[in-house]
Amino acid sequence: MLKMMLSPQAWQKKAISQTKQISKVSIAFCVSIVLSMHGYTKEVTHRKAESLSLETLIEKIRQYQATQGLWVAQQNIADANIKNSQLWQNPSLNIDRAGFKSDQDEEWVVGISQPLDIFGQRKVTKNVANIAKEQVQLKQKNYDVQLQIIVKHLWSQIILSKVESTLLKEQLAVSQDSLQAAEKRFQAGSIAQVDVDRVRLTHLENVKLLEDVNLRLEIEEQQLANLSGQTASNVILNQDVQSLWPEQTFEIVNQNLQANLQEKLLQVQILEAQANLTLLDAQRRPNPTVNVSIKQTKKPNNDQDQQLTLGVSIPVSIFNRQQHRMEIAKAKVNVLDKQQQFYRKQNQLEVQTKLTELKGLKKQFNLITTQQVPLALNIQQRTLQGFKAGKLNVMDIQQATLQLHGARLQVVQMLKMAWQKSIEVESLSLGIEPSKLMAADALNQLNQDLVQDTNALAIIGVDN
Repeated sequence: MLKMMLSPQAWQKKAISQTKQISKVSIAFCVSIVLSMHGYTKEVTHRKAESLSLETLIEKIRQYQATQGLWVAQQNIADANIKNSQLWQNPSLNIDRAGFKSDQDEEWVVGISQPLDIFGQRKVTKNVANIAKEQVQLKQKNYDVQLQIIVKHLWSQIILSKVESTLLKEQLAVSQDSLQAAEKRFQAGSIAQVDVDRVRLTHLENVKLLEDVNLRLEIEEQQLANLSGQTASNVILNQDVQSLWPEQTFEIVNQNLQANLQEKLLQVQILEAQANLTLLDAQRRPNPTVNVSIKQTKKPNNDQDQQLTLGVSIPVSIFNRQQHRMEIAKAKVNVLDKQQQFYRKQNQLEVQTKLTELKGLKKQFNLITTQQVPLALNIQQRTLQGFKAGKLNVMDIQQATLQLHGARLQVVQMLKMAWQKSIEVESLSLGIEPSKLMAADALNQLNQDLVQDTNALAIIGVDN
């Protein structure tokens, strides 16, 4: 009866005095998560599945996606454009005949016309083609990084679902102990049937939550496996992460900011616009066309005469001097230049904001895992002991169980928020809208954009 008369403050002091036990529980809690995640592979060994690390999985998906042949096609088009840009325009062959009557002079004129390149259009066109090839290479690198983020996002969802499943299994064991204790007390006549039903209702809810999580985990594994063209039973992840928390986010973001593929793409677009402006300037200049012809005249008396004719045709740029097309090209260069400056400033601000949020979440995560969860677990165990001894009622054990369940769910929620912020900041560091890479059909949409981009590639060089 002495224990029943203890005040809440006394209970709190008693719990605080067990700091060493709480620390041990905290360590055991974290270790149990990691060990259970490693043990997940053992549960499915009957599937004869292949164990894959995140890096291996990304490479496997990249190789499978590459079978579409889109990047090979873009590279071939870029190389063909470079070769096409160096071709001369085809000459024109002209054949004329005059005098079809026997009493008329018969004249034949055979001539060849060849446009010249006096102002270096071929050189400028080759520069445009080289820039286009560089743009293809940057786009491919950007595609690979986006693919990595998409795979990492799905992979992290599987990890978090496994963590949640592990915690719910532990919570299910707790509610099972509470239900067994309630049934024993009911058999002893110390509590009513309605109290047992309350505990059983909580236990059934935990069973339902665990089934929901396991179903979600199965679907997520199927979605991830689809990216490599396999079934979920053939792809099992080998959990070799150092920590459940995305510790490498800051390092990855710094690497992305230094590589800055998006800004390089903008720079290449500016170079492309400037090269097109230079090409328009070369095209507006009047390149001459050399005409060489031989005129043969046959008179009625069979006398023949031949003449060699050499001439030059020079277009007169009076109406169309490419002035309006050059005006459009200049406007595009100015827009791209301003866009690059705006992107650089705005992107840095958004990245720093997300990193600050991630730092704050880490502090809360450490507080929950090292203090709140161990303390809630300690209280629940002591409350269960008191309930089994008949010193506490059903509401006490229900409240302690719910507090423990809430603390464990906070761990999962913190991890989910952290991984979401991690994916968001990695996307922003590449200059990509996060929602685009976190969508359910992100990779399909990325491939569709790639197909459209491939079909839209321009042919650079002479037309004839």
